[in-house]
Amino acid sequence: MSQVKKPTGLEHFSRLNPAIFLHEPTTTSSTSSTHAPDLIIIAGWMDATPRPLSKYASRYEKLYPSARIIVILTSAIDSALRTASTNYNRVRPVLDILYALPANGKLLLHFFSNGGTYTSTMIARHYQEKMGKPLPVTAMVLDSCPGHATYEATYQAFTVGLPKTFIGQTIGALFFRLALFLYFGGYMVIGVENAVERARREANDKTLLDIDAPRIYVYSVADKFVTWQDVEKHAKEAREIGYTVESMERYEDTPHAGHMIGDEKRYWAAVQKLWSTVS
Repeated sequence: MSQVKKPTGLEHFSRLNPAIFLHEPTTTSSTSSTHAPDLIIIAGWMDATPRPLSKYASRYEKLYPSARIIVILTSAIDSALRTASTNYNRVRPVLDILYALPANGKLLLHFFSNGGTYTSTMIARHYQEKMGKPLPVTAMVLDSCPGHATYEATYQAFTVGLPKTFIGQTIGALFFRLALFLYFGGYMVIGVENAVERARREANDKTLLDIDAPRIYVYSVADKFVTWQDVEKHAKEAREIGYTVESMERYEDTPHAGHMIGDEKRYWAAVQKLWSTVS
């Protein structure tokens, strides 16, 4: 008997590869604004499945029905073990769309956690290498990011999706403890910054992300994976470099990447207010 596939919420999107979903609008006008984004990129947190990310895509479809929407998946293996060429192939369909974006095209970049930061900055790096200029992002939403690559926080992030069985938890925990010990130890020995630290730094690199693009940070005191102190420090550094931080949306008790669920009205009001500053 064939197994019934669980709905992803993105069935009406085209799947360009295992990690990339694309929505092509059926209308050319927006009911909310005549200055809607031309392209919205949603880069999910590490190991996020299409289903939770579809909630963000669905709201963007309602807010800006004339916008193209890209949803990007990033796995723990992508960020820790994949080669540079494999990761390039993962995001190449996104880059092809960005290369063809008109000079006056408006891009809203919305990324989550260290996984989304990693993928977004990697895209910006490849874009800069080919086009010789920063990614032409118009505005950015940084949700639950960026953090630092501490051993324990990274371990928690990698193991959150483990099977709930005793065997799955035990074997998975042992595997990731050993793998992360070797991962962090290896970077320390060779003296090179790891992927999380590089992504954090590059999220404030004006050669990669347009300095004129305002941003908001959405984060929580209760986040167990990315501390509020790390987020606020990054925002402070962004301001010092010259980026405009439109707002710091600090929640008190919402979980990692769970702020929209905690207060949906506040969350989307902040996003719309950000976009209104550039449209």
